[in-house]
Amino acid sequence: MTKVYSHLSAEERVRIDELRNREGLGVRQIALRIGRDKSTVSRELRRGLWFASNENDSYRPYRPKRLKTGAWTARPFYSALTAQRKAETRARRSRKPLRMAYDPLLSWVMDALRKGWTPELIEGRLKIEWPDDPRMRISHECLYQWIY
Repeated sequence: MTKVYSHLSAEERVRIDELRNREGLGVRQIALRIGRDKSTVSRELRRGLWFASNENDSYRPYRPKRLKTGAWTARPFYSALTAQRKAETRARRSRKPLRMAYDPLLSWVMDALRKGWTPELIEGRLKIEWPDDPRMRISHECLYQWIY
């Protein structure tokens, strides 16, 4: 039996926002109402928490429960708009770092390929010429995938 996974939609995030902030429901009650697993709702709430002055993700109080400057800052809020924006940003972000994004590495590899070198030779030569620079490393398998 395979599990089917689907991301939360913007409408589901808005519904979580309403149930949490307006009705004050807990994770289990929210999960029952929207028809999702409680762990999905819990992860979503953890990802989408917003502190009063957290516009640029720089504000992280050491003990947010002790922050007593007013009712609106007493606890973090779940903001559906913020959570949706963060989800879209995460979806656009690459999962793996691009190895060939370093320009000196790219130009050196291109020159070596034009000379007819194999990816194995390129990998070995990079280790000899730049022993202390980790950015000037690439495996022959990665090179084959990049060439393909």
